Amino acid sequence: MDLGLKGKVVMITGASKGLGRAMAQAFAAEGARLSVCARGADGLAAAEKELHAAGAEVLAQALDASDTAATKRWVAATTERLGGVDVLINNAGGANPQPLSALDEKAWQAAFDQNFFSAVALTRFCAEEMKKRGGGAIINISSIYGREAGGPVSYNTSKAALISLTKMAARELGPHKIRVNTIAPGSIIYPGGVWETIFKQNAAFEKDFIAHEFPCGRLGRPEEVAYAALMLASPHASWITGACLPVDGAQGRSNI
Repeated sequence: MDLGLKGKVVMITGASKGLGRAMAQAFAAEGARLSVCARGADGLAAAEKELHAAGAEVLAQALDASDTAATKRWVAATTERLGGVDVLINNAGGANPQPLSALDEKAWQAAFDQNFFSAVALTRFCAEEMKKRGGGAIINISSIYGREAGGPVSYNTSKAALISLTKMAARELGPHKIRVNTIAPGSIIYPGGVWETIFKQNAAFEKDFIAHEFPCGRLGRPEEVAYAALMLASPHASWITGACLPVDGAQGRSNI
């Protein structure tokens, strides 16, 4: 099936590893033109080299997605080099494991800057470019622990805010033919990722965690989230907007 993504300009944050890198690879395979960013210059350079080897056109910039001035420059560079923006994927984020009692205002601000305000700024910037092209698609990577209770408190609340932003932005941008959706992944394992590290340290926890949380008997893989992003970015998903799609192998327990 032709997903209609060939030649589309796709911007992805946090693209040096894990979900972001898998999404970049998936869009490259569909013939999209890529603009990617990440904080780690070495990892980003490796991802860029890999994408070039696959035949993709790539603009890569090392930057912190929570730096609004930097992301504004990134959008400008993308439009200058690639001609515009068709798809934005707000994937950058992170978790602070500290409980509520240990989180000061600075820690809360950092969590929201990373998981929420970075997406707010890029949505604003890219929506203006998408309007010039007659529409586009924005995908926010949240979590099942944002869709429902669970996980570290600052992570959960900032990811929940991202889901709320998605719905409101979808309603505001719908008249401009810009669709906005959320993907809510469950626990995803990949080389060098947090779950691989935890499981290497505690094999008993891995066995117990999978037995109690995963009906399918395993954690998810980055490419499984990437395939969902392809679907939501495709013009074939023209009537899907404002939605939150869990990609979690039934790990989540929400009814909606």
